[in-house]
Amino acid sequence: MISYLVTILLTLLMFGMGLGLTIQDFSRVFTIPKAALAGLIGQLIMLPLLGFILCYTLNLSGAIAIGIMLLTLCPGGVLSNMFTLIARGDLALSVTMTSISSLITVFTLPVILNLSMIYFNDETIQLSLPLLKTASQIMLITVIPVSCGMLVLQYAPRFAKASKQWVRRGCGAFLPFLIVGIFMQNGGSWFEHFVQVGLLTICLNILSILLGYGIAKFAKLERPQTKTLSIEVGAQNAMLGVTIAISPFLLNNADVAMVPSIYGVTMVIILWLYALTTSRVDRLQKANI
Repeated sequence: MISYLVTILLTLLMFGMGLGLTIQDFSRVFTIPKAALAGLIGQLIMLPLLGFILCYTLNLSGAIAIGIMLLTLCPGGVLSNMFTLIARGDLALSVTMTSISSLITVFTLPVILNLSMIYFNDETIQLSLPLLKTASQIMLITVIPVSCGMLVLQYAPRFAKASKQWVRRGCGAFLPFLIVGIFMQNGGSWFEHFVQVGLLTICLNILSILLGYGIAKFAKLERPQTKTLSIEVGAQNAMLGVTIAISPFLLNNADVAMVPSIYGVTMVIILWLYALTTSRVDRLQKANI
């Protein structure tokens, strides 16, 4: 029940984000592709590499190592778009990266995760990811609602403009609901597992944010794009990771789901604080100019 409600709310928020986007926003991203290319390299190549180095350095194996690799292979998801909105980053870049990385991940995740399971000595877990079903679900909660919001902006601009403030407030109200929902879904076992891998997930999230920030600085991107890459690389779709881990048609392994379920909460808190802090810093800098 909670998972369905979360999906519905995320879809509505994506529609709300579309109310502030135009075709020109996306064409600008593709006209100057450096930011999108740098972000996708960070998401699809550097982030899984970071996960592998972390597992190798800490000598992790089994379900925990596979859970880490699963997380780093997941796309940013709609939460990254939400945090970008709160941080006042480049929302068009964020949505574009989410859409492209989500589609590419459909093909890269099964291959790299199977290799990871072989390397980390857990060949008993079999992965079978339904490509068409996964791609259609991604489309339903990202591309389609955003497109609908953009149509409303084009044909009812007054309504779209009046609704923007409620979208931002809705993002802030949704995050505590998401945290409580994860607690309720996992029960007392969540706190038991948090003692085991909580610090690990926090470190992974901070390192991934720094990775995105470093890539943006290396590419000499502007501040809104730098914030966006930090969030896109730092935000993994933990819900997708949990679904893949516990689904009887995919991994069917509750132990692997432990890492993304805990990461889902720590990530929301860390990125929420990051987005609010960067947004406030920008406002203070503008006020002092």
